[in-house]
Amino acid sequence: MKERKYIVDTTLRDGEQSPSISFSRKQKLEIFRILEGTGVEQIEIGVPASDSYVRETLRQIVGIRKTAKISVWSRLNPGDIQHCIDCGPDMIHISVPVSYGHIYSKLQKNKAWVLNQLYACIGLLQTVDVEISVGFEDASRADMTFLLTVTRTLTDFGIHRIRLADTVGIMTPSVARRALKDFILHTGEKSSLGCHMHNDLGMALANTIEMLKEGCDYADTTVLGIGERAGNCDFYGLIRATAPLFDFGISTITAMEAQKEISAVMSKQIPI
Repeated sequence: MKERKYIVDTTLRDGEQSPSISFSRKQKLEIFRILEGTGVEQIEIGVPASDSYVRETLRQIVGIRKTAKISVWSRLNPGDIQHCIDCGPDMIHISVPVSYGHIYSKLQKNKAWVLNQLYACIGLLQTVDVEISVGFEDASRADMTFLLTVTRTLTDFGIHRIRLADTVGIMTPSVARRALKDFILHTGEKSSLGCHMHNDLGMALANTIEMLKEGCDYADTTVLGIGERAGNCDFYGLIRATAPLFDFGISTITAMEAQKEISAVMSKQIPI
């Protein structure tokens, strides 16, 4: 039997960060409908903290959901978390900066700030009935000691859904495989791990496959591989390439047809 794995499609979140790509509300609703129809396990639909128009769009998507688990993305900020809660998703994904480059240089903060913000965000989420996922932002350049500290903090709160992100797209397949193996060895986390690969070196698909083979259960994808800078792991490409290895609950033909439909939606200038 093929090993069961799961797609987390982020076309409606990271995909929209592609240069020159911006979806209207009608496009987002249609893209969501098509993705859900394929049997995708989880669909990341956007960033509620962006503005009120985005939040209303996300609430409409939540309202038409039938089977897919809906997640929204949040910075490590209690105010952003509250905007997520107000949209009524199934899951809130918190992006936690873990590399020193992001913490000290980009944010001008320190490790204590990261942990304090994490406590505040988790504390707020414990007041509502919603699943929590945590993404390790820039995990590919992070220090393992700090990764271990953050992971222990999460497990103390009963949070085991962790996503490792190659935020700046520097990994190669051998590096990705070794990084995940080391993470599991040091943290003891073996369940509910996910990966979010960027395609700056053209290796998002290959890196994702290696992470899945090494122990990840969830793989982030976008239709046509769209996304920030050079893009992300391609939805159809991953399902096609791993058909002999993994069962995503989505056939290659279904994925191909969905990609064609979504490509047609993206090419139309649909009014807001």
